[in-house]
Amino acid sequence: MVHTMTSRERMLAALRHEEPDRIPVAPWGLGRVGWETPLGAELVARTDPWLEVGMGINPVAGAVWPVETEKRGNQVRRVLHAPGRDLVAVTTTTAQTSASTEYFCKSLADIEALLALSFVPAEPDMERWKAHKARVGDDGMAILGMATGICFPNDMLGTEYCSLLWASEPDIIREMVRIAAEREFAAIEQACAAGVDCVRVVGGEYSTELMGPRSWQELVVPYDKPLVEMIQSYGAIAHYHNHGRMQRCLESIAALGIDSLDPVEQPPYGDIAMQEALQRIGGRVCLVGGLDDMEVLDTRSREEVLGMAEELLQTCGKRDWMLGGTSSGIYGERAARNFIALVDVAQRHA
Repeated sequence: MVHTMTSRERMLAALRHEEPDRIPVAPWGLGRVGWETPLGAELVARTDPWLEVGMGINPVAGAVWPVETEKRGNQVRRVLHAPGRDLVAVTTTTAQTSASTEYFCKSLADIEALLALSFVPAEPDMERWKAHKARVGDDGMAILGMATGICFPNDMLGTEYCSLLWASEPDIIREMVRIAAEREFAAIEQACAAGVDCVRVVGGEYSTELMGPRSWQELVVPYDKPLVEMIQSYGAIAHYHNHGRMQRCLESIAALGIDSLDPVEQPPYGDIAMQEALQRIGGRVCLVGGLDDMEVLDTRSREEVLGMAEELLQTCGKRDWMLGGTSSGIYGERAARNFIALVDVAQRHA
């Protein structure tokens, strides 16, 4: 008799390039469906979700960033009191979304003031992690999320100004990435030493989608590869997140030594089929994706969704991948019900 695996066992088998009892159906989080709701409970019980929690700190800002926050109508205004000047960032919320509409740094002088701020390391909130992992249990994969060094200049400057400076003043961007990466490395090592066993690394897409191949070699590889090696040295899983086009960068991402990668976005939303991605790096990296949360699972008919899943399961084999979405984390009730329906399809192909 074939052993029926728990979600965690099933996901670990895929991550270890072993054959699970069926391909994991692995949504990223629960979207807009609350864990406490009947649908949320069913989603956790039936599928094999990745369930993420943060460190509870900003490892780059540290423990003492002098920032004040105020709400003005549909805007949240943050004022960072840097040496010699105040730096202001604004987040605006509409009926559709929330987005940064003003960034802290708008000039070289702003960046100089930002980097002059005092830094006191902050410790990851391990009690938060332990509570999260206990809640997930064997019903999915508890994972700790982190941003890499390349996120820092993009977050502080916005992607347009960051890319312009990467072209005109690259040393400034190099220094911002170096500082952030060192602080993040220290925080994640502390977390792994304290028992975190799965880490999601986010940030590479700033390079692959916006800043170009040189940025990958100078701003990603020197920091993310040692980060991955350190995570794995503690016996933890290093999971990498990278949206966008994969044709030109798939092997470069795999060369970081990661255990798994999300999301593989098939055409027309991405530029590579799951089957091709598996042929190129399967066996080295467990791939997560194949269906789009928002454009497929949340909008198309059940029949169409299940048909697309059938095709993936027929062509992609029984190892090295998980059937997931685009890891948007914001899908709705319809997608949640479709994720649950995918489990029966996966079971038929076991």
